[in-house]
Amino acid sequence: MTGNDVCIVNATVRTMDTAGSVAEAFRFRDGRIVAVGSRSSVLAGAASGAEGGPRVVDAAGATVLPGLIDAHSHLEMLAYAWEVAVDCRSTRASSIEDIVAALAERAAAVRAGEWILGQGEHYQHTKLAEGRYPDRHDLDRVSTTHPVIYRASYHLNVFNSLALDLLGVDDDTPDAPGGRIERDPATGIATGRTFDMFAPLGGPQAPVAVLADAMKAVQQRYLSVGITALGDILLHSHALDALVDLATREELVLRTVAYPKLPSVVAAADVRSAALAGRFSVVDGERLALGGIKVFLDGGLTAGAAALHDDYPGQPGYRGELAYTDDQVAELVRLADDAGLQIAIHAIGDRALDQAIDAVAALPPDRRAVIRHRIEHAGNMFMTDERIKRMLDLGIVPVPQPAFLLTTAPGYAGHLGHDRIGTLMPFRTLIDAGLAIPGNSDAIGITADQHHPFPAMQAAVTRRTASGEVIDGHEAVTVAEALAMYTRWAAYSLGWEDLIGSLEVGKRADFVLLDADPLAVSPDALGEVTVRSTWVDGREVYRLRH
Repeated sequence: MTGNDVCIVNATVRTMDTAGSVAEAFRFRDGRIVAVGSRSSVLAGAASGAEGGPRVVDAAGATVLPGLIDAHSHLEMLAYAWEVAVDCRSTRASSIEDIVAALAERAAAVRAGEWILGQGEHYQHTKLAEGRYPDRHDLDRVSTTHPVIYRASYHLNVFNSLALDLLGVDDDTPDAPGGRIERDPATGIATGRTFDMFAPLGGPQAPVAVLADAMKAVQQRYLSVGITALGDILLHSHALDALVDLATREELVLRTVAYPKLPSVVAAADVRSAALAGRFSVVDGERLALGGIKVFLDGGLTAGAAALHDDYPGQPGYRGELAYTDDQVAELVRLADDAGLQIAIHAIGDRALDQAIDAVAALPPDRRAVIRHRIEHAGNMFMTDERIKRMLDLGIVPVPQPAFLLTTAPGYAGHLGHDRIGTLMPFRTLIDAGLAIPGNSDAIGITADQHHPFPAMQAAVTRRTASGEVIDGHEAVTVAEALAMYTRWAAYSLGWEDLIGSLEVGKRADFVLLDADPLAVSPDALGEVTVRSTWVDGREVYRLRH
């Protein structure tokens, strides 16, 4: 008997292969699956195998799925939100006064000059008693000796006066392409609210060692909900350093395909010269791999910075900003494609979506669909028959966020109205058109369980928000499709479909044991399915403690 040769028996093994096969047992050796089938066939094969035979694990009737995959994650941002920042979300703060008090408590506990970060949530201004986000003056009441940041999303950060001074923001500081420093219309003085300006202003980062430890803590939370692999979007340089450090020290358990952001994490010259690829050459490529580069074409709709074809409501002449010209985006797509990398294009507004699709279409005909270029957030809204057809024809992978049905989607509708955005999260339409939608969270910590795949699957199936509202119910997916989103289709979006995403011979032994069969429970109970244990490379890395 050897520890790395194991048979899992007495299970409902939903392999998530293309045929939807269900098995009773499977065997893996040295972290790779070598047999899948009936209990008798798997054990018979084991009996005729190596001397001593495998260890047999009785799953006690549990349902087994491939390890789940979050195809658009932010390990770094969750580390800040959950392990570094002060919790200022609506579960704790119902007013700006509450936010000020929470941040002041932290400021009083740390040495002078230390940065204080507060984590809020999308559209939190609609939940605060004052009906607005805090500004610099509110945060000045937290401290005048600590630089203070309140973060509602990656796109919207508010700084106090000391923080603005330290970042060099004055009356003449220009907006970055695609970003905006809000100014008082009467005086021209910065209010402290900024939109997609954190990286251009050189916002602070935690030391690499601190961030790496925080990312390890978040990793365990992912494993506890059955996630075994990520498509990780790296937004700041220390995130890449920390991720490579964890992999080098063999402390990165989650399989990770990295998409560092250009230009805040990686320069175009480093993509062109393969210097970026060289950063990953020292680690196990089946644990941490370079998938591509991330590029932002516009800001977030949550920050009123998505690039639209028409004016924002109540803001005549304002349609958001594009970060690049059409030619520049086409050049960035060619840069990634020439390097053999995906480009993950952030495009939320309809104007940004069209720019992204046009840029991929500008590739030489013989290069289109050779590499699966991605458009992050495509499929959340603004989906027309023409855009869907163009993405399908060009081999573009749309990456909408099922979890946003629980949190952000109602705000989208309230912000622009259904007439502008069309059907919200039209997953049924996208799947029927032939597009494989990868499951993902885009979690940055705005809720405690934003990373959890099963509530997001339930939302995709039932179309119910966290408040119980049904949004565009005709776009519901089946439970089997929801599972495919977080397994096989997510692996496809990362280019790892031959490695993970289904339980088949030759693939890695990444899997989860559940307390219930997702296809047997009521759709309204899907979000309550609990992970009993999580395995990566045939090794148990999480077990539920009772």
